[in-house]
Amino acid sequence: MVLGGPLLVVVAGIYTVVLAVRHPDPVLQRKPQVQVDEAALQRLSPEERTAAELSVMPAGKARNHVVSPTLPKDE
Repeated sequence: MVLGGPLLVVVAGIYTVVLAVRHPDPVLQRKPQVQVDEAALQRLSPEERTAAELSVMPAGKARNHVVSPTLPKDE
């Protein structure tokens, strides 16, 4: 019991390192995956346009939008 617990933690740590080295997470692209087609947005109603813009909004702007009732302007 005295050696079994710490030994199990050491083995689990080594296993975790081996797993992380063999299967690294892929690097994510900085560009958004979803591109908005401006011509398609022009054909939508104002409510549908707002919903479409909110669906592709960056996380920082979406977080700030939660506390404000208006859609943030592009900077």
